[in-house]
Amino acid sequence: MIIEIHAPHSEVNESLLKPVKEKVLSFSHLIKDVVKAEIILRDDDAASPQENKVCEIRLTLYGDTLFVHRRSASFDESACAAVNELEKAVHEQAKLQQGLPDQITSTVKV
Repeated sequence: MIIEIHAPHSEVNESLLKPVKEKVLSFSHLIKDVVKAEIILRDDDAASPQENKVCEIRLTLYGDTLFVHRRSASFDESACAAVNELEKAVHEQAKLQQGLPDQITSTVKV
């Protein structure tokens, strides 16, 4: 699994990135199809000054993509909220992959 972290125009502390990377890496244990995780931490100048820190996480799976976008007053809060929301989506995706198919078909040679 590839983890890319982008933080344009802002200095992000390594103490913030380490737990986010570990949590995103743990998603590959739940879903084996995880190819890449892209984490973007940026300032949003168009938003209000109280909530201008944005965390976006895109988790690329074989044939699917999970995307989360959270905004708050600090990168810590927005990253925590994004990871928690992505965890819910990953658990839902894992349940779908492990569930039974919608239709059961069989072929019988006559």
